Amino acid sequence: MRNRSKPFGRWWPLLGALLLALAAWGGQRWLERARARAAGAAQALAAPLASAARAAVASAQPDDEAARLRQELAVLRLEYTALQEQLERERLRGGHLVFPHQRLAKLEPCALLFRDPATWFKEFSVDLGSANSVRADAGVLNASGVVGKLSQVGELSSQVLLLSDPACRFSARLARTGLQCAVAGDGRHGCLLQHLGGEDDVRVGDLVETGAGSRSFPGGVPVGTVVRLAHLDGGLRLQAEVEPAAALNRLEGLYVWVGEPAE
Repeated sequence: MRNRSKPFGRWWPLLGALLLALAAWGGQRWLERARARAAGAAQALAAPLASAARAAVASAQPDDEAARLRQELAVLRLEYTALQEQLERERLRGGHLVFPHQRLAKLEPCALLFRDPATWFKEFSVDLGSANSVRADAGVLNASGVVGKLSQVGELSSQVLLLSDPACRFSARLARTGLQCAVAGDGRHGCLLQHLGGEDDVRVGDLVETGAGSRSFPGGVPVGTVVRLAHLDGGLRLQAEVEPAAALNRLEGLYVWVGEPAE
């Protein structure tokens, strides 16, 4: 008996190849459509992101400009303050301080540079130095009276020894009687009169002024007021505590006296 399926056997490979070609073509078309759909989705997603990015950049630019303007304004304010201080110093230069027994000229205005809390009632620094023709031991004062004297002088700045420091000493006198004595800091916030005898006429409330013969001040500049008296060594010596005329907690309106010291 003849086998009828044999004539079709030779077509199976061709049929298989055709099916594979169709499958490959369909897969390629599907891949292209998938790629197109993915590109469309990416564009749809990128459009709002790009818009948001442009909006963020646009909003950031005014913020950056505002920050730059604020910085420039801060610099201008500092420059304006410096100019005001310079103008005020020029206005004060060559001026006078008038006290009950002294009209003081030859003053150089200065400003506080630094004050260490650890040495609050001992010293501070000011913005005058040898370039401004100031000298060591020159007196420092304000409109109320003595503040201290220069202890170290640099080219552009100087150290001031406060009136309350025991190392700050100079000649003094009582305004009421003219009694000559010396004054030195008490190491706290005031000062003491030295070289007083037990019989000297000193009273609470007496005004103490700078005396003659000082390298730091001319006579007649207020130092402070006697606030307490004590007799020592069986009444042989008198100790007088003085409250400074100048507020040593508020160092404002400072001057350095640049006059000639007494010889």
